Parts: sequence; structure tokens; C-alpha cells
Amino acid sequence: MLSILKRYSWHTFSVVTSQIGGYDDFIRAIRDLIQRGFSKDFKLDILNILTLKSADKKGYVNELEDVANSEARIFLLFSTRMEAQEIMKAAKELGITGKQYVWIASQSVVGTGIEAKVEHFPTGMLGIYMNVSTERLNVEVERAVNIFAHGLESFYHDNKISNISLSPSLSCNLNGQSRWNRGDVIFRHMRSVAISAKPPSRPISFNLDGTLKDVEIHVMNLKHDHWEQIGIWEGNKLDIKDIVWPGNSPVPPPGVPEKFNLKITFLKEPPYVNLLPPDNETGECKTSRSIKCRVAPEHKLIGVNHTAALKNPDFYKCCSGFCIDLLQKFSQDLKFTYDLYQVEDGAWGVVNNGTWNGLIAEVLNNKADIIVTSIKINSDRQTVVDFTVPFLETGIAIVVAKRTGIISPKAFLEPFDTVSWLMILLVSIQGAALAIFLFEWLSPYGYDMKMVPPRGRWVMFDKF
Repeated sequence: MLSILKRYSWHTFSVVTSQIGGYDDFIRAIRDLIQRGFSKDFKLDILNILTLKSADKKGYVNELEDVANSEARIFLLFSTRMEAQEIMKAAKELGITGKQYVWIASQSVVGTGIEAKVEHFPTGMLGIYMNVSTERLNVEVERAVNIFAHGLESFYHDNKISNISLSPSLSCNLNGQSRWNRGDVIFRHMRSVAISAKPPSRPISFNLDGTLKDVEIHVMNLKHDHWEQIGIWEGNKLDIKDIVWPGNSPVPPPGVPEKFNLKITFLKEPPYVNLLPPDNETGECKTSRSIKCRVAPEHKLIGVNHTAALKNPDFYKCCSGFCIDLLQKFSQDLKFTYDLYQVEDGAWGVVNNGTWNGLIAEVLNNKADIIVTSIKINSDRQTVVDFTVPFLETGIAIVVAKRTGIISPKAFLEPFDTVSWLMILLVSIQGAALAIFLFEWLSPYGYDMKMVPPRGRWVMFDKF
């Protein structure tokens, strides 16, 4: 199934299963393959994993609704054939069986009778099929006995474990051990078996997990009301041809939603958005990375021939720049088209009396879906529109002319006004007087009015 996804470059898909036995193993196997890296040069992503719990179409419709509203276009289906018929009825009702959708069914859905008429399955459905006819089962039983015999022979000739007994000591009456403790020993020897064969027989060898390396799986395609083999997968190689696609389309679906159109507005801001006139003769843009953008108001184009307007620089010009390069890249990756036009009032967007203008108003009034330019982010704009992560951050600075000439002697006084300097002077004098008083009071050589009377006449000026 994953090889089919890789063949047609379907990177995203959803998994839909019923509660059929082994559904959890099916989901786990797909997850493990993707986590281990199914292919080094091809990335896969699971959009949804849905296990249906209903038993009729009505219940399936309710459960499939979220998947129908998602971006999934490729589905892997694992269920019984009867369940799949009801699931497909529900899918058809939800509109997810059209030409943009591909369902890839497991062996349990395709069944064993591929010649039988198929009902309720959409044309173009894909499936995988392994031959499980009686003749094929007889061949596989013979191969299994042969592998077991080679494994026992390898075990018998292994001198390192000659004293190990393979007797399981198990009983059908639940007496004794419930696990074969030596089972891993014979498993390793059977895994190492390699048997060559001549065509049309296939050689036998195993991977580390015990699965066959050389497996043949048929790829089926539902053409009208019956399955038809259109390819084969063997040796990790897929060969497919002559597929009938859903809706009888001649090409495979892209696997992603159809392109949607966006209205995008801008304002000139070099080098992020540049405006250049088109070539005078051809009317085309002079550089390959430029795109046509409308600079005239939409009402002026009423009644004007569109082809002629594209060549007229009064109506259309060529936009280029960093933001335009980003827009073209997003358009390719996300599969959307766009109409690019310059905002009519030429404003960036400010709020006046509760009403926005410019670029912001275009988005708020649903005239534009996206703004593409170097628009500044502020708190007012962030409350009404969403911004992307900034691709450039700049600081705002105030610049003044440098003064020339001789510096004034009073320049040191300029940081503070007159009142501030007076307050500083007053506080400084009071603080100095208090410090001197405390020094004289506490000093052993100073005047102490409480203990020792003055010797002679005391004069205030002697203290300064």
C-alpha cells in the first residue's frame, strides 16, 4: 500500500478501519514503517486514523464526517467486505468517493473471489490481493514443511547447542508450561533458511523479523463492477499499468485538496514589495521572478478587456521583492492561486473613531484574505488580525543633529532645572551640618556639653 503512495507521490493519507480482527496490528505496522523511514527520499504523513465502531451506514456517516472535512484525499481501508460496502455507501453520501479521492483496500476487502461482481464500491478503487486459492495453499503448505525441515537440519548440525532439547513440554489439557521456552532457538534456525528455486517457483529467504523477503502481491483496480489486476509488487518493486482512476479521470488525483483562490492585498514597500512597469512592447514583466498585480481600483476595470488591461501600466504593474518571492513559494507548496492587488486608499491601517482603514480594513471587511508586505506589528493591529512570525525585527530610535561649537561653562547644570539644583544644594548643606554635629558629639576630643565644661571662652567660628 505504501509503495502505491510513493509511486504517485501521495505524501499524506488517512487510515480507516473497522474493528475486524488484526486492525490494531494493521495500524501499528503502518506507523512502524513510517517511523523507521519507509523511504529515505519520500516522506509520508498520516492525517487521520479512524477506527469505525458502528455497524451500519448511518453510524458510518457520523463517524466519517470529520475525515470528510479534513484535507485527506487518499484512504487506506481495512475491514471485511461486507463492512466495506456500508462504509463506501457512507463515503459516497459524504462526497469522498469522487475523482479527487482514492481508496486503497486491503486483502480482506477485496476478498478471495475476485471474479465476482462488486457492488457499492467506487470505480477506480485500488486494492491488494494475494492468491489464496486451494492450489496456492497446497503449494504454500509444501513450502512450509520444507522450511521447517531445513530449520531442524540446521539445528541438528549446530554443535553449539547439541545438548538443548526442543521438547516443548506442552499439553492440550493445560498441564505443564504454557510457553515453549526453546521456541526462539528453532525460530532462529528457520529464519536463516535460504532455498533457491527455478522459475516459476520463488526463492525462499527471510528478514530479521521472520517475514519473507520475496513476496508477490497483486495490485487490483476496480473497473466498473469487477476487480482487474493492473500491477504486481515483488522484491520491494512495484509495477503498475492501465489504471482506471476515480471519475474515469485520465490522470491520477494529486492527493491533496484542489487549488483554492485567495485575494491578497499589498502596499509598496521596497525591497519587500517593488512595483515596476511591464515591458512596453509585450506587456509582460521584465524579470522572471515578477508577477502581475493590479494597482487600479476594481471599479475602473468594469467594461475593460482583461487582456488589454494586463498590458496597461495604469491598471497592472509587475510586483517583485522578498515578500513576493515568499508568496510564490507558498503558492507552490500549498497549492493555491491568488489575485494580487494594491490597497485603494494607500494606507497601512490605523483606527479612526473606531473604524479601520488601509490594509487592515481590507481584511476586516472580507475584501482580502491575506496581506503581503512589510507591515509593522503593533498592539492595536494585533487585536483585530493575526500576524505571521516576523521575518525581520528592527528597533525604533530617535536621532538628533549633533551640536557644534564650544561647550558652555554652564553645561554641567543643564541636566537639572533651577528648582532641582536648589533642592540638591539645600539637602547637601543640611546633610553636611548634621554629619559635623555627630562627629563633634561622638569624638573624644570634641566638646561634650554633658560631662566636661568648656575651658575658657567658646567661640563658634573656632569650630570651622
